[in-house]
Amino acid sequence: MPKLTDIVKRDADKIKEILYSDKLTIVGKTIALKELGRKIAEEIYTQQYRSLEEFYEAYDRGSDPMQSLEGKGSRKGDLVILEDCPVAGLHDPAIELFKKGDKFPPEWDAIVEEYKQVFKNDAILHPLCIVHQRIREELAKKIPKGNTFVHATEVACRSMSTGKVVYSDWGLQLSGETKEEIEKLIDKKACIYFIA
Repeated sequence: MPKLTDIVKRDADKIKEILYSDKLTIVGKTIALKELGRKIAEEIYTQQYRSLEEFYEAYDRGSDPMQSLEGKGSRKGDLVILEDCPVAGLHDPAIELFKKGDKFPPEWDAIVEEYKQVFKNDAILHPLCIVHQRIREELAKKIPKGNTFVHATEVACRSMSTGKVVYSDWGLQLSGETKEEIEKLIDKKACIYFIA
C-alpha cells in the first residue's frame, strides 16, 4: 500500500487545481477534495476483514494496511491515535509542493478558516486533512459491522509544528471521552479518530 505522502505527491497538481480555483466556493472545494479522497480510496487495496474486532486485532499487531497508509498508531478502545501527521511533517516534500516560494499562499489558510465555519463538526489543520480524512472514511467503510459498515470520524488534530489542537464536537461525542482526556491522549501525537 502506498504511503499518504506518496499519494499527495502524485496528485499534487489535482489538489492545487482545486485549492487555488477562483471558480469554486469553499463548499465546492471541499466537495471536490472529498471526491478526490473517495477516488483515491477506491484505488487502494485494503485487507478484507470479517469484523471490526478482526480489524482491531490487525491494527494492534501493526499489520493493518491503514498503518502503511497513515503511519504508526496506537489504539485506546475505539480510538486510533496517530503518532505523526502523514502529510504535514515540517520539512516533508509532500507539503512543500503546496508552497509558493517559501510560504503557503493565502488560499491555504483561508480554506481552513472557511471550512471550520461551514463544517463545524470537522477538525482540520490544513486542506490535506480533508483528503486524508475522506480516504480514511472510505477505507473504514470496507470493514463490515453486522448489516452495515464501520465509520471513521476525526476527533482531534494536533499541529506538529505549533502544538495547536482542533477538535470535532461530533467526534468528541462519539468518542465518549472528555476534551481533557483527548488533550492528554493527543499530547505529542498528530491526530485521534474514532473508528467503530
